[in-house]
Amino acid sequence: MNCLEAQDKIIDLILGEISPEERQQVQEHLEHCPVCKEEFNFLYDCMQICISEKADTCVCQFQETYWDEFVYTIHKKVSQEKPGPGFPIKIILPIAASALAAIGLGYFLLFRPGPEQTVKKVSPGYEGDTYEEVYDLTPEEQQEFIKMINQRYGE
Repeated sequence: MNCLEAQDKIIDLILGEISPEERQQVQEHLEHCPVCKEEFNFLYDCMQICISEKADTCVCQFQETYWDEFVYTIHKKVSQEKPGPGFPIKIILPIAASALAAIGLGYFLLFRPGPEQTVKKVSPGYEGDTYEEVYDLTPEEQQEFIKMINQRYGE
C-alpha cells in the first residue's frame, strides 16, 4: 500500500469503518512510514479532542462528510501557506528605477557633448556646383577652361 492509499484510509481506521484486511494493510504501512504515522497520530488526537468536546459541550452531530474532507482541507491549507521571504521586488524595483534616472540625468547634465562637438561643419555651397570641379583641374586645364568660357560668353 502506498502513502496516498494509506492516508485515504486513516480516517476510516480511526472511525472503525474499515474492513479487517484493509485495517491490517494500513497498520503495516503505518509501522514502516513515519510520515503517515505522524499524520495518523495527529488525526487520532484531533478526533479524541473533538469527540470529548462533542460529548461534553455539543449537542449537535458532526456531518459525515466533515472527516472525509478534513484531510483534504488540511493538505490544501498547508500547500497554500506562503513560503519564506522571496525576492524583495517591491524594494529593488524603485531603487533600480531611481538609480537609472540618476544616471540618465547625470549623463545629460555632465557628460553630454555640446552642439559644437556633434555638428559637422560644412562650408556653404550649392549642390552640384560645377565651379568646384575647376579646382580639381591642373593649371594648364584651368587656363584652357577659362579661354573656352571667355570665347563663349565674351570678355
